[in-house]
Order: sequence, then structure tokens, then C-alpha cells
Amino acid sequence: RGSATFARYFEQHIAVNLKQTQPNFRWNKIFETEDADQHTIVKFFRKRIPCSCLNEKYEEVKHISKMGLCFNPQCTLPNGITKRSKTMYCDGCLCTT
Repeated sequence: RGSATFARYFEQHIAVNLKQTQPNFRWNKIFETEDADQHTIVKFFRKRIPCSCLNEKYEEVKHISKMGLCFNPQCTLPNGITKRSKTMYCDGCLCTT
């Protein structure tokens, strides 16, 4: 998970500071990889590794529901974690609520 968080941070750094394709860091994406479920981690690396070595592992974990963090300070969910399909992104701050 640490490697995924590190990679996500550098992707955001490149997009904001070098290529200037987005105005700000999307910290929610960085923080989500820190506490990501196995499905999210495998999918993250599968998209970024050019070989097919993670295809078999992805087939094993794709049935696991993807979980997401809620960044609402008044969130009543345990640890602020819920199924990602039930979350929404704020257009203003780009955080999950």
C-alpha cells in the first residue's frame, strides 16, 4: 500500500507541477490508496504494469467491493469507510462525501 500511495503522489505531482494538466493535488486519491482494499491495490498496479502478471490475481479479487473514504468531518460511518459506489465527489474540493 505504501508503494501505491507513493506512486499516486508522484502522479499527482507530475500532473500539477510538471504537465500542469490539473490545478491542484487530489489528496483524496492519495489518501484512498493508503487504506485501500485489495481490489483497489491490484487494479491500481494492473493498470500501470505493462505485462499481464496481475491478471490472474485481479480475477481473484475483482468480486471484492471497492471501498472508499469519506472526507466529511461529521461522517457517521465507522472509520469513514463505505462502498465506493455509494460515495460522491464534491466539485468544489474534489473530496469524497
